[in-house]
Amino acid sequence: MAKYSVIKEHIKQRLIRGEWTEGYRLPSSREFAQYYESSVNTIEKAIKELAEEGWLIRDSRRGTFMNKGKETLQSGTRLVAAFVFGIDNPIWATALRGVEDTLFLRGYQLLSSSDDRNLEKLESLVRGAVERKVEGVILSPFMSEGHEEINNRIFSLLQDYGIKYISLDRVVYNTSIPYVTSDNIAGAYNLTKLLIGQGHKRILFIKNSNISTINERLMGFKQAFIDSELEYSDEFEVFISTKYEDFSDEFDDYCEILERKMKEMQFTAVFTANDQIAEAAIRSLENLNYCIPDDVSLVTYDAENLNRRIKLNVTGVTQPFYEMGQCAAQLLLKMIDENEDPLFYGQVCKSNIYIGESVNSISE
Repeated sequence: MAKYSVIKEHIKQRLIRGEWTEGYRLPSSREFAQYYESSVNTIEKAIKELAEEGWLIRDSRRGTFMNKGKETLQSGTRLVAAFVFGIDNPIWATALRGVEDTLFLRGYQLLSSSDDRNLEKLESLVRGAVERKVEGVILSPFMSEGHEEINNRIFSLLQDYGIKYISLDRVVYNTSIPYVTSDNIAGAYNLTKLLIGQGHKRILFIKNSNISTINERLMGFKQAFIDSELEYSDEFEVFISTKYEDFSDEFDDYCEILERKMKEMQFTAVFTANDQIAEAAIRSLENLNYCIPDDVSLVTYDAENLNRRIKLNVTGVTQPFYEMGQCAAQLLLKMIDENEDPLFYGQVCKSNIYIGESVNSISE
């Protein structure tokens, strides 16, 4: 069968299943071409025949639409909800764009909101999504103090209503909740090896919680020392606990504690587990009259997000949040289509290292 015929039949089946409701514009030929990994001409041929057969209506100004005269087996609302810590945060906005672009190609619409690191607000948003009869939910579960009870209520609510859900950017320990995250172990490993390759052996690893993503980064950090045949000491793990993952309200206190700890230690480099901790480390180092990178080298996770806010050009890991959003949406739609949980529960996306100007080499 010719490729355009295969694509034509697949689009027809999607129309029959009701992926695009009446009045909802279908993706453009270029978008279809990207989705099917085909040429625009091939897509155009398939769309033209579907229009000739009465499945589609084409409007030169408005686009292509399902012909309401054709009977379909429509079911569901074609709605998916996604909740993140803050839509104004560029990395989460990027993830949502990945989710939305994927849903659009399948005829779904996205409801997105910020939970503003408020557990009660997140629970309220999820209940609102259930009332809207969403077919799936993507969320980044809270792992801060007191989260377990509300998280369990949220997961139970979604399960009771048969709503599929995915965890984005983190693994919920002791559950089989499907998740999409980045390769935290490998990313931290490569970033640490970069420092070791520049002669650094006394490296602080600074964190503020024990969520899965940060613990995985610590694992990669440790493994880099082991594989480099260097002695590893727990004394270089600086754990300053905060009430919330986003510790904006605790930032000044965090910096004061970090400064005191730094005064007591000898180190040549700092690895921060995320960009907010990096900001705290930068302030603390400045208060201690350390210059980056002349006196101390600095690397961090989410370097790109950090470099949008500060003058320093910091080396670090950039996570593929757009791809992570796409993967989460694809996995969720597969669960919705098949009405069952996946056979595998995790998908890991590859991150990249950005080389900035915050690392100096040191002699033995």
